[in-house]
Amino acid sequence: MMNQSHTQPFLFPGGPTGCLLIHGFSGTPGEMRDLGETLARQGYTVLGVQLAGHTGQPEALRATRWQDWLASARAGLNDLRTHCPSVIVIGLSLGGALSILLVHQVAIERLVLLATPLWLQGDWRIHLLPIARHVIPWYYPLEQARFTDPGLRQRILAHAPDLDLDDPGVQRRLRRSIKLPVSAIDELVRVLRRARATLPSVRVPTLVMHGRGDDVAPPASAEEIIARIGTNQKRLVWWAQTGHQLLAAGPERDAIYAQIADFAAGGLC
Repeated sequence: MMNQSHTQPFLFPGGPTGCLLIHGFSGTPGEMRDLGETLARQGYTVLGVQLAGHTGQPEALRATRWQDWLASARAGLNDLRTHCPSVIVIGLSLGGALSILLVHQVAIERLVLLATPLWLQGDWRIHLLPIARHVIPWYYPLEQARFTDPGLRQRILAHAPDLDLDDPGVQRRLRRSIKLPVSAIDELVRVLRRARATLPSVRVPTLVMHGRGDDVAPPASAEEIIARIGTNQKRLVWWAQTGHQLLAAGPERDAIYAQIADFAAGGLC
């Protein structure tokens, strides 16, 4: 079972500079918590929001639209602004796309985009999502999964550490029980499209970080973000030994955290 604390938003009170942490699609605030604790130890006030429908239950996600996710992020930013005169926004994957859209709604000082896609990887079927969402309710992402994959095991065990991923029965159950609403995937495509269109008007200092091994968010997205974003204060950092989960345990995690903290403190180049 998923650890309940993993699904809950968190707040670490601290100094006058706030950090808003926005998790990814089908994720939870827990995937941002270790980074939040790291920033809190350095004196920041840290808020990790929970996006609408992201409770760990796929049925809840099915009932939401991208505007609901953006409203959740905006509410968190507005709340943080009441306590902190300056705010840094840090978004992972979908959270990065939402962060781009937030720049227009509430003033922020700095922006961090982690493993942020501007489009979904896939074939021609991606273009059929507006139709498919009305006739195919669910997508099963683990249907063809290799449970020997270290990155996949890490992501699953972060949510359910007691699972025996070598047990064939557990594998069969995961293949059929882990599902995503096709409607939510279509909403994801829509918000990524809007984030891409918004990039030229983003004028705040921005740090973009991406793993070379990312098989979820196309690495070309990071290059396009840097090319299209409106600010001249921007930096792209690649991580050679990292996949999509930049904030998860791995050989480069400490260095990733350190670069985020350095940027939050005013560094860029």
